Amino acid sequence: MAPPPAAGYPMKDGQQVQILPAETQSKGDGFWKGCCAALCCCCLLDACF
Repeated sequence: MAPPPAAGYPMKDGQQVQILPAETQSKGDGFWKGCCAALCCCCLLDACF
């Protein structure tokens, strides 16, 4: 089975491959929560050992 042609490439029947708009979502503050959790964990382990 061959991969689909590139977007905008003309097909044999005259139609073109159309690209559907992708839905985007906000990533939020998960990165900062993870960084703070990692720092707190490191500080607690450092205090315990």
